[in-house]
Amino acid sequence: MALSFYGIPLLEEAMQNWQSLSEFRRERTRNKNYTFGRQWCDVISVNGRRMTEYDYIVSEGSLPLKNNLIRRIVRNVVGVFRRQLAEKMEGWSEPLQQIAAHNRMYELLSRTMEEFLISGMAVHKVWHSDGKPVACDSVSPQDFFFDKGARDICGRDANLVGQLHDLSFPDYCDAFVHTQEDYERIATRCNSGEPIRVVEIWRHERVGRHVYHDSRKGSVIVADDGVKLPREIRSLPSSWHIADVWRYYFIDSEGRILSSGDSPLPDGGHPFVFKCYPFLDGEIHSFVADIIDQQRYTNRLITMYDWIMRASAKGVLLMPEGAVDPENMQNVVDQWSRFNGVIVYRPRPGYPDPKQVSGNATNIGISELLDIQLKMLEDVSGVNGALQGNLANNSISGTLYNQQTQNALISLSDLLDTFASFISEITTKLTI
Repeated sequence: MALSFYGIPLLEEAMQNWQSLSEFRRERTRNKNYTFGRQWCDVISVNGRRMTEYDYIVSEGSLPLKNNLIRRIVRNVVGVFRRQLAEKMEGWSEPLQQIAAHNRMYELLSRTMEEFLISGMAVHKVWHSDGKPVACDSVSPQDFFFDKGARDICGRDANLVGQLHDLSFPDYCDAFVHTQEDYERIATRCNSGEPIRVVEIWRHERVGRHVYHDSRKGSVIVADDGVKLPREIRSLPSSWHIADVWRYYFIDSEGRILSSGDSPLPDGGHPFVFKCYPFLDGEIHSFVADIIDQQRYTNRLITMYDWIMRASAKGVLLMPEGAVDPENMQNVVDQWSRFNGVIVYRPRPGYPDPKQVSGNATNIGISELLDIQLKMLEDVSGVNGALQGNLANNSISGTLYNQQTQNALISLSDLLDTFASFISEITTKLTI
């Protein structure tokens, strides 16, 4: 198959849409860092020098502390979702349950829900192949892009979607090498062992098409404008119309079109199912982003409390100068710090006895501020004690506890229902 360099304009169009999501990818990385405990990685400027908050605190001689509350909240929400998903999947049809079992949809959707909480975007790819079961894979939002002008919350106005692939040499050969020339060309580029970048683009296009009617053979021939056809075909009765099609392109980093064609899927569309939250005016805001400020302030209070405790006097020995001979001072120090240590010394007239000083940390209200932040974290996230399985009163009835749990789910219903619509779109594509 001859390779075409006509993919450069398509590659540039894809790059523009990819760059339009650069702010989203930065926020996703930050949200992921906070979720998995890397909570002092924000970059700050100190006297014109840029460094992370962790490096700055360490340079000041302190240890940055954290109490990862976000991870616990995310696990609770994913746990609620798993329980709901198990009940939902029991009501699926038998063919759909078989497809779900083949693609391990229960675990796949649970991990996608975690991604949805962290980044605010969920992406799956559904593929139909002749003679093979329907395949459904998750796609990292880090590698996904779509039409920057899309504003429909269901993604129906997106005229371009795509994915970045970093393929190994064997995977590239299986997909795109068809001749010896193709093999030799790619083999010279893969000596370093680095992955091969391929851009997958699906584009919604309007193309002019001719439909030729061969009455003798009882067949119809369809050809796009500009396609060269034999004279016997062009002499047949024909009609012309504008076709509404989705086309795919696989393009390498040099702009070569490795593969292209009309959508082979049963619905004639693209294989991606994606959901962005809340996608108001095209903006994406995640669940985790809403609670980062409370997490940051909690970490600051814990670190501050640690500073105060370490700065307070704890078991300091006040030894009057001259009370002990200098040559015996080290022995006094060793015995003082030893369990059941005994110090024998001869008191001198006019010298007071050694005295140990212990000072409690000054109460400046840090404990009260921490309680406020933990309460605000529950209020902002909507994940309160009932949803976490914590009983405010051990004597409450099961009915009351269930009611409290249902009330707690109200604040999460918008998020869970949005993801439920994403699952509905997936099942629709799976069963086409």
